[in-house]
This record gives sequence, structure tokens and C-alpha cells, in this order.
Amino acid sequence: MNYIIKGNLRGLLCSDCELPVAGTSVKVYKTADQQNETRLAVADPKQTFHQVSDDELKTKERLFITQADVQENGDFSIEIDGAKSGYEGGSVDVDWYCGNEPFKIPLPKKGPVLQFHITTLQPLYKSTQENAQYARFDYRIDPKWFCRILTLLDIWVVCGYVTDCKTKTPIAGVKVFAYDVDLLQDDVLGNAYTDSNGKFTIVYPGDNFRKTLLPWLNVEWPAGPDYYFRVESSSGNVLLAEDRTRGRQNDRHNAHNCFCVKFCIDGSVIVENKPWFTSFGYFNITSDIDSLGKTAHAKYGVGGVGYGFFGAVKLVGYAPKKVPTAPSSPLYYRFLYSLDNVNFSPLTLGHTPVGGVKVASRKITWNGMDAFQDVVIDGALPASVPDTLPPDNYPADIAPHVLHPDADGWVRVDQASIDNAFNGPLFYVNTAAIIGGGDAGAGLLPGDEVLPVNQKNGTLLYVKFQTTDDPANPGSPNLNTQALIGKIYVNNWSDVNLLKLQELFNGGSNGCTPVQAAAHANFTADHELMLSWALGVNSNALAHEVHGLPQGNAPRGGFAKFDLVNPPAGYVLDQPFSAWPSCAYSLTLGTIRKLTTGEANDQGRTNQVIFCK
Repeated sequence: MNYIIKGNLRGLLCSDCELPVAGTSVKVYKTADQQNETRLAVADPKQTFHQVSDDELKTKERLFITQADVQENGDFSIEIDGAKSGYEGGSVDVDWYCGNEPFKIPLPKKGPVLQFHITTLQPLYKSTQENAQYARFDYRIDPKWFCRILTLLDIWVVCGYVTDCKTKTPIAGVKVFAYDVDLLQDDVLGNAYTDSNGKFTIVYPGDNFRKTLLPWLNVEWPAGPDYYFRVESSSGNVLLAEDRTRGRQNDRHNAHNCFCVKFCIDGSVIVENKPWFTSFGYFNITSDIDSLGKTAHAKYGVGGVGYGFFGAVKLVGYAPKKVPTAPSSPLYYRFLYSLDNVNFSPLTLGHTPVGGVKVASRKITWNGMDAFQDVVIDGALPASVPDTLPPDNYPADIAPHVLHPDADGWVRVDQASIDNAFNGPLFYVNTAAIIGGGDAGAGLLPGDEVLPVNQKNGTLLYVKFQTTDDPANPGSPNLNTQALIGKIYVNNWSDVNLLKLQELFNGGSNGCTPVQAAAHANFTADHELMLSWALGVNSNALAHEVHGLPQGNAPRGGFAKFDLVNPPAGYVLDQPFSAWPSCAYSLTLGTIRKLTTGEANDQGRTNQVIFCK
């Protein structure tokens, strides 16, 4: 028998603000204290929640059953194989494991590894026809605990609501900016859009408010930030601008790391709920990408000065449910691409990568309780019926609501979405489907220079954004094309990474002959945007990896038939070849491209040759 426990885990910041704990995991164990199993199973989880000590963790290790990752909306699904684990449906200990990089929040350094016991749970299983039993467990971590945990990880959160001052109704789609009053220069802490409930959540590391113009002057520590805020419409009109002196008032000065706030603005002045294409991944199309289409700086730990793009890239923006100029009409949007900024074609389902992209998350009823369903654009799944909600048929899986662009690339904003808009990734484009690439080293030999005629370069990709109320009517008065066109420099060619130890193949050698009197490392490293490359030698017979070998960090790379026995001028090996003991050795060539998807950088690759001396 299989047992499945589905649930949702979030941390409370205050009574009406919460944060999904994506990137963490839920672990289940056989109950350690079997004598008090019943008492623990009926206890209030708020009373049983505690940090797991090292001694307690050692005891738990032998009782471990399985674990499940927490998704972006807080959902998790624990699957227990009864036959393999010996579990028969009784009570389990449920723990929350944070790890040291929790919540999928980029941090400047790794935090401590943390694990917390939530409760002893007796799941209320229901049988199904698939030889499985299902139960549900949702939990909200108390603010006193959750905010303390965030403190340990140096994570700071501002959560709040924006409403209309007169009608008290939520205002969706406005952008809230948080600032910290500083001695020399005010810090920009972060920003976020409001959802259909008027709610926003800004999450940032503590270093954002501790930085100063003078590295040796750390005037904020150990105090908290002094908050003041600005609210803008989706097109940048300022709706609320607090004076920086507001941050010095008692309710804002040295604020706690969980800070909740409410604003009201005059909703009548918002004459637009304007759709916008804003970013490639994390990188804003106007402020984070230079004139060459490369990233101007690092952002959230990815990219950097002069990085190009590769692979699958998310096109991020804001698409409200309704057309601003036709408030009763559902909004359609699409992206168009060009290689010359003149001739544009629509991005369609054929340009999306495997796996698609989540464009929204919506609240549904599941077994009489609130749950969350992803709204996705995914060509691998059949399209769902527009504007429909799934039936309350727990315990079946909560399948995503699937959207498909039409043949001309138009995506209809689903009207049953939880939010007032799709706010975030709007499309996921596989740039290789437009700008090809492949093996840049094909036909080349290790040690040879890559001549200009063989060098593989990238090209600019231009992307623009359109919305309408009537995709079939090109003349619709509500057809709008965003004036700002995004552009990125794309290179999908692999780096040239060729390596050969010449003596392994000299004179009919079969590759097993020891290399002794002569050793030449023939290598070629090349890419238009090469971040770094390095030749390496290591062995268990050596005290450490050999230093003094060729390496570099400038385009296009390097090449040589490098003599390991008698290095050329300018190279001195700290462990000369003549002193290497008889043993097995690893000769490597590592290369890393200066490329990003907008959310992750190229991880590089290593070519290896094993030889004996």
C-alpha cells in the first residue's frame, strides 16, 4: 500500500501576511516517542514546534521514512511506499528542513543548516482505486518562530496591502518600493507588485540595508532598517511618495525583520492597468542590459558585466485580465522576435522549452479547503478549457491549468486566475529554436588555434510585446504595441574544449603506455564570451594540484601544445614533471562561458584525460 500526504507549508509574518517556504523540504519519520504517541498526535502543533537538536537528529536518522520538496506556492506531496518502509498508516513525526539556502531567495552567503519538528501527525487517510491512501496536512508556522528563523538566515521581509482610501477595495497591479534611510545614502531594499487582494511581499537579504559608501563604516548594525515607501502604477506614475523623514518615526525606525504595513491611495487617479514587458529573467530591459544586449551588472547572484544570454529565457512582465481601454474584454498578449529589429515574427508554442512555464497561481477549493493550482503555458500538456476551475475531487492530484498560445502566438489571460493579472513570467522562449548553436569544436584538433573563419559568434535577439482584445482583427483599436523593445545578445554555441596528451598516441601507443620522457598537453579553449579557462593536473601522488599551468579569463580563450616536461618561458610548475611519482594522473581542461539564462549562469564543463607516469 502506498500512502500520500499532500499539504501546504507557509510561514506567517503577521496575522494576515504569509510567505511560502519554497526551496525547503518536509521530512517524515516513524514516531520516536511511541509511549506518548496518542498524546502527541492530538497536541496543538503550535506547542510542539521546536528546533531539532543535534542529539535529537541522531535519534531521528534511524527512523527516517522519506521527504518532499516544498514548491513555489508552498505545496508538497509526501509519498510513502509501505512495502519498502514498513509503514502501515500510523502516526508520523513531521519535520521542516530549511537547509542552508532556503525559500529560493538569493543570499550573499549560506546560512546555518536548520531543522524544526512541527508535530506528531496521525493522518486521516482516504482510500482510492489506485492502491493508495491520501491525507492532507496544511501548516502555518507561527510568526514568533518564523521571524526568528528568518533572523538566523538574515532574511528580511516587508508584507503589506494597498487599498483605495475611499472604497477600501484592494488595488492590484501597483508597484511598491521599499527604502531605508541611511546616514550617507538611502538604500533601495526591493520592490514588488500587488496581487488581486492588494497584497505585496518584498524579500531581501540584510546586506541590502547595511551597505554604505564607506566599507569600514557599518552604521546600521545591529539595528534594523528605517522604512519609507513609494507606490507606482504599472506604467510608472507615482501614486504615493513618502518623505524619507517618515523612516525616522517610531513605527518605522529600526524595524523588525518581519514588517507589515498598509497603505491607502486614491484609486480614481489610476487610469490605467497597463500591460508591460519588463525583463529577461531578472534583468530589466531598460536598466540592466547594455547597448550591446549584454547584462550591465550582476543581479541576484547571476550575470555580471558583459554577460550574454543562452538557452531558455523567461520573458517577464505584467498582463492584466482585462484590456485597459476595453474593461469588459479579456486581454490577449503575445511576444514577437526579430534578428534585425525590422522584421518581426510571433513567438509560438514551438519556441517554448520542454516543461513550459508557470504564469500564475490561483486559489481553488480542494476537499473543502483552500489549495493552489498552477497556471502554465506548456506544449507537452493538453490545453485546459479556458476560465474553468477543477472540481472539488480530492484526493486526485491537482493538475495545472494549461494555456496554449494560438498559431499567431496570442495568449489569453485566464479570467479565473487568483490574481488580477499574470505578474511575472509571461512566456518562456528557447532561444536555440531561433538562434542555433551546437558543437563549436567540431572538426578542430586539440592544440590548434581557432581561426576567425571557424569562430562561432552570437547575434542580437529583439523582442517586443503586443496586447489586444481581438486577435483575429489586426485593425482592432485596442491593439497595442509596447514602444520599448527588449534586446539581448544570444550565443548558443558550446565552448571549444579540446584536450589531448600527445604522447598517449605517438608511435602506435594504445593509450596505456606510461608517459615518461616527454609529455605535451595539446589543448584548445575558445568561445566568443569566455569567462575563464584553465589547464589542470592532479593525482593522489601529488601534495596538491599542479600550479603554474596555462589559464586565462579573456575572450577568446587559449591554445597550445604545452610541454609539461620543459615548460616554455613564462611558466614555472610548482611541482616539476620530473618529480612526479609513478602513478595515475588526471589532465583536465576546464572552461566556463560568460553566459546566463537571466536566472542561472553557465556552469562550465571539464574535459579529462587519464594517463600513467
